[in-house]
This record gives sequence, C-alpha cells and structure tokens, in this order.
Amino acid sequence: MNISTQELKGKAEEGRTLLTPNRLTLLRILLLPLPCLLLFLESTSAKVASLALGSLLGLTDYADGLLARRLRKKSFLGALLDPVADKIFITSVFLILSYLKYVSYPLVFLLIFRELIVAVMRSLFPEDMRVVGIARLKTLFQMLFAGIIITVNAFFPSFSHLSDYLLSAVVFISYLSAIPYFYRFSKALFLKPVPLFAFFRSFSTLLYPISLLILFPNAGKFFFIPIVALNLYIFRNGLAKVIPFRKKSENFLYLLAALGSIAEYLIRGELYFSLILVLVISFYKDGFKSAKIIWDILRLR
Repeated sequence: MNISTQELKGKAEEGRTLLTPNRLTLLRILLLPLPCLLLFLESTSAKVASLALGSLLGLTDYADGLLARRLRKKSFLGALLDPVADKIFITSVFLILSYLKYVSYPLVFLLIFRELIVAVMRSLFPEDMRVVGIARLKTLFQMLFAGIIITVNAFFPSFSHLSDYLLSAVVFISYLSAIPYFYRFSKALFLKPVPLFAFFRSFSTLLYPISLLILFPNAGKFFFIPIVALNLYIFRNGLAKVIPFRKKSENFLYLLAALGSIAEYLIRGELYFSLILVLVISFYKDGFKSAKIIWDILRLR
C-alpha cells in the first residue's frame, strides 16, 4: 500500500511530538523512586546505578528547557511543572539521605522549608514568580552536592563527617537564591493586591507540610509516608492554577490528620494509625487530582 509524502511527514511529526517538554519533566518525577530505592541496597553496583540514574534524571531538568525552545512548545503549564519537579526531586532525595543518616535532619528541614515558602509564593503569583537564573544554579548545586554526599558516604565513609558541611553550603546557596523571589513577591503583592483571606489561606496550607516534616524523624519504618504525602502536596500546590485551591473542609482534614499524628506520638510514643490516615487523606485529596493532571499531560501535552 502506497503512503503519500504528506502522510509520512504527518507520522514523523507525530513521532517527534511523543517526547514533549512537559512529558520529559513528568518523567523526572515518575522515575525518581528508582534511584531512591537503589540507595537502600548494600551493594556497590546499586549505589553506582543510583548515582547514574539520578544524574540522568537531573540532566532532564535542562533537556526539557532545550526541547521546549527547539519545538517552540513553551507553555504556562511547563513553567509551573518544571520547578515542581525540581522541588519533588530535592525533597525526596534529601529526606532519604537524612533517613540513611548521611546528613543531619535539621539542615534538610531548613532546605525543604525554603522550597515550601517559594512554592506558596509562586502559587499566588505564577506569572511573576518564574524561575530566575540564580535559582537554576541553586538547583544544579543541590543535585550536584546530593551526588557528592552519596558518593562520600557510600565509597569514602571516613570522610562522611564532611557531609553536613556540604549540606550547610547548599542551604546557604538556597536561601541566597530565594532573595529575588521575595523581592518579586513583595512587588507583585503591591501592584496586584490579594484579598487578605486568600493570602492567609494560601500560607495556612504550610501548616500541613511543616507538620509532615516535624513527624518525619519519628515515622520509623513508615518514613516513606511523609515523603509521599509531602510530594503530593508540592505537586498539587505547585499547579494551583491548574488544580483549584483547597476548600476549607480539605484544609480541616489535613489539620486533623496532622494533629492526630502528634497526639498519637505523644500518647503511644510511636506513629502508625495516624500515618496511615495521612496517606489515605493525601491520596484522596491530592493524589487523585494530581493523577488526572499527569494523565492529561501524558495524553494531550
């Protein structure tokens, strides 16, 4: 059967668009559990594979931008999705490094707290809070230093005491890179005032992820639940202009789950039932809506 030149061009164009910038960014999120899981294996080959795969995923942070410019597919969704993917990458990797005792948790807390603050500011003014050059450099340093910390602890344990010094440098660079965001946020708030209720409602959503960060060191073998719940929060909050803001009832459920976790820890000295509740609520309120966005990106973008 003969196929016309026009049909061949159409098929070639369809093949090229299978790999879009947004899909590549999404791939960075979906494949992230693989290098994280490899870190828990004792073999040297697993550590090497984790570093290699993590580095490959890190490179997609720059490949998606190049692809967007080449295909002329820059989009509002892409501008939101890229920093969300970076935050999920950094949050997951450094929380696991903390769980493995590669680095001190207070430093990881400070690092992620900075990301959460910027994420909320970006959700209020996404057009004014696009990623700045120094922030991209910050992300590069975070990924690079994460790889160095893994390498030192896995292959040169006698130098593992240097890990906290490396992470301290990362935290300093991260907060330094946040200065332009605070300036832009203040300027946008002055030029485009936000209703007081909406302003406080947005920042009140920080209570939930902060409570997850507080609970993380005490989660024990269920350490993955705060990580999953936190990443779903980051994904949904980062795409606030695509996924509607949480209703008051939703915020109440998150607060109830967080308070339940604190109460269980104070009473029983360990966490179990409340963490399961956190996971269920997180999937119900954030997970399903995030899955719809993921499906739309894979299907349409």
